[in-house]
Amino acid sequence: MASEQTPIVNGPTFLRGAAMLIIWGGFHERKTEIEEEELNDWWSNEHLPERLEIKGFLRTRRFHALKHGRSQYLVCYEVESLDTLTSPDYMAALNNPTPGTQRFMPILASMNRSACHVLYSVSRPQFSKCREGGIGGSIAHIVFQPPVSAKSRQHVQDWIAHRGWSALVQYHSSLAIHLFEHDGQASSSGSSTKSYVGVRFQKQSNDSQGRWMLMIEYAEPMAAPFAKHQLVTETFVEGLQGCGIQAVDVQFYSLICIVSE
Repeated sequence: MASEQTPIVNGPTFLRGAAMLIIWGGFHERKTEIEEEELNDWWSNEHLPERLEIKGFLRTRRFHALKHGRSQYLVCYEVESLDTLTSPDYMAALNNPTPGTQRFMPILASMNRSACHVLYSVSRPQFSKCREGGIGGSIAHIVFQPPVSAKSRQHVQDWIAHRGWSALVQYHSSLAIHLFEHDGQASSSGSSTKSYVGVRFQKQSNDSQGRWMLMIEYAEPMAAPFAKHQLVTETFVEGLQGCGIQAVDVQFYSLICIVSE
């Protein structure tokens, strides 16, 4: 379960809602290019609109990356609260998967699925008048285990909210940063439903310690010759490690689409 840590929001935020469902993983290497095109057609044009019909689902985004020549996908659902992710409406949808869901879900290999509480979210002060508006064209997705003690966790959160964000905002393409805390109960409630039959979820080490995730949003294409998001993120991660964080996994993604309620 998520801790009772108080969220910090010290400025405008791009997010809608107090929680997010984040799903990421790879495309099965034995499947063909045609099947991947069909997967994307189903995912963007059928599955996302279906989810946004569920009460409490506010906005969804899909992202893509290449890792060792293989497609990696990340999808995030911004929802009103963690309760949305265990609600009767959502559980009913998960336990009554469409034919498309039954066909395409098992194609995704080594998936991760995490229902998260938003601990911290802020965007650049220039967007203070843009309520719930704004999206980065590329993101850094950072997964790590927080310290065990509450005092150390608060130290990490404070560093992200103050020194970390202050450093990021010096780079003009850093739009926003969001800190999430994995909730084990809400995650497992959905992952054990009929929608995920045949899906292989990655096992997380030291689950009792929990998992935190960061998303940094950038206003630049990943392949642009002027892009500096990788260097900026590496510098940020070095600061995070200076707070005692050891195991940090970083992946960059480019935006595929956005769908809102």
